[in-house]
Amino acid sequence: MIPEPHNRQRVRNNRVGGQRVLRPVVFRREAPGSGHPSFGGFRVSYVTPSSRLVLSILLAFLLAGSGSVLGPRRTEAQEASLVDRIVAVVGDSVIVLSEVDEQMFQLEYRLRSQGGEMPPEGSPEWNQLQRDVLDQMIGEQLVVQAAARDTTILVDDVEVENLVSEEMNQRVTDLGGQQQFEAGLAQQGFTVSGYREFLRRQIRQQQLYQQYMAKRAVELSSIVVEESEIQDFFEAQKDAIGQRPPTVVFGQIILVPTPSDSVWQAALEKANEIYDLAAGGEDFAELAERFSDDPSKEGGGDLGWFRRGDMLPAFEDAAFNMVVDEISRPVRSRVGYHIIKVTRRRAGEIRASHILVLVRPSEADVQTTQEFANDLRARLQAGEDLEALRDEYGDPDEPDTLSVPFSQLSQLPPGFAEPLSRANPGDVLDPIRYEARGEARFSVVKVIDVLPAGPYSLDDAELRNRITQAIRQQKLLDKILQELRSKTYVQIRL
Repeated sequence: MIPEPHNRQRVRNNRVGGQRVLRPVVFRREAPGSGHPSFGGFRVSYVTPSSRLVLSILLAFLLAGSGSVLGPRRTEAQEASLVDRIVAVVGDSVIVLSEVDEQMFQLEYRLRSQGGEMPPEGSPEWNQLQRDVLDQMIGEQLVVQAAARDTTILVDDVEVENLVSEEMNQRVTDLGGQQQFEAGLAQQGFTVSGYREFLRRQIRQQQLYQQYMAKRAVELSSIVVEESEIQDFFEAQKDAIGQRPPTVVFGQIILVPTPSDSVWQAALEKANEIYDLAAGGEDFAELAERFSDDPSKEGGGDLGWFRRGDMLPAFEDAAFNMVVDEISRPVRSRVGYHIIKVTRRRAGEIRASHILVLVRPSEADVQTTQEFANDLRARLQAGEDLEALRDEYGDPDEPDTLSVPFSQLSQLPPGFAEPLSRANPGDVLDPIRYEARGEARFSVVKVIDVLPAGPYSLDDAELRNRITQAIRQQKLLDKILQELRSKTYVQIRL
């Protein structure tokens, strides 16, 4: 894969969480993630001190299951007793009581399946939960509408159909065959075609929501989290966090091999040859299919519509200074050389195609990096400061200090588990070579501590970091929803 700035992948659209690739596009900016798996064995979500923890946990079940039918729908008698009415108006859309009631019913089913109970219907807790569910639905609708207005956000219909088919096939497998699947749908009041359309609509809205949130996630780094907020979160979630399993804590310096000047020169010569063919009149799309190293080659190099700030700076600086049908000379970015053709323009946006000549480190470059990793190990063993060396030489986009339960060491890239499982505090491991995004990396690891099982505390750097990220994400969501509400007519009638 093409290495991108700030650990971004070559995708336009991703699922939040699962990171499913929808449409490959080189150097499209996307949400910064944690950069590594979630190692603590628990999942946290931000709860303000004034919130009821039981309600936030119930809503977590709802969010985890949104978009798929996990339990029985209401019976016909229940449906007949429900007088449907509009409970919220959001822009040009409405939310009706039956939709909220259906979400509440699904939430109750999921909660009971895990041994929990809903608050009694009509109780203050139940009424608050119903309002929380409606607020969640309003927020989702606000984001979906904003995404639909954003001309740079595209949902790939083919990918949607693939996801629908995957979900349908999984349901058939889970229920033991097509006949049982259809019987289950009938019990829920669905036909096969109706369920497919339901999934199609849900998945499409999920993709719009996720793409919009991923696009706005670049704002996360500017959000300030106070120490008091971290402590309040920790106190509110202590029971949910549970006990820490036996854990190894280690710091690392990640070294990324870089291409040498000779590698760049060879790539430039190839790019110039391709440019000459394009400038000489050969079909640009065909040249992209033949020569480009980016997945967009399958579509003739087409990158779709984009705005300033969406692409790598060098690429967009060139593209936004071109006229329609102009073909650029090779433009250097951190990933290689691009031959760009602008195909259309409109206010604030352009559509372009490109041919990428990818620049990767040679084996000699990789070997040079490995030798330097050995040197860093020796310097750590001699007593030099890990953090200072990491700041000077390490990849800033990679995680620096990790707390990993011994039971989860196997989830690390190959090469980490065995030496970490027998390490002692203060040990400096031999450099570990692993692959990331299709390229070699070297990790120089120093073991900071080996912790027995016990309660978590905010001294755990990994836990603290994840709590901080959770609060940032919630603050960003609050900011986005406040912004969208100020621009959208919202009326609540519940």
